[in-house]
Amino acid sequence: MWCEKCEKKVIVVRQGEEASKVTSSMALDSLEVTLLVRVQEIQNKMQNTDNAEELQKLGTALSGLLDNIEKIRRVKKA
Repeated sequence: MWCEKCEKKVIVVRQGEEASKVTSSMALDSLEVTLLVRVQEIQNKMQNTDNAEELQKLGTALSGLLDNIEKIRRVKKA
């Protein structure tokens, strides 16, 4: 939902629901999307390189991203 006056995103919090939980959930969702975009970028780079050192670096970065995505998903379930 968007505010018509200032054109900013509006978050509707139901009665009895904590605003901090809603904003926290949105932040985690946004972070997860960002990490998934980075995973896709690394995948594309991995497909286009034959350099073993570069593949090693990309693999390390990919592993870190996947670890962080897993952590975000665990936090969201809790």
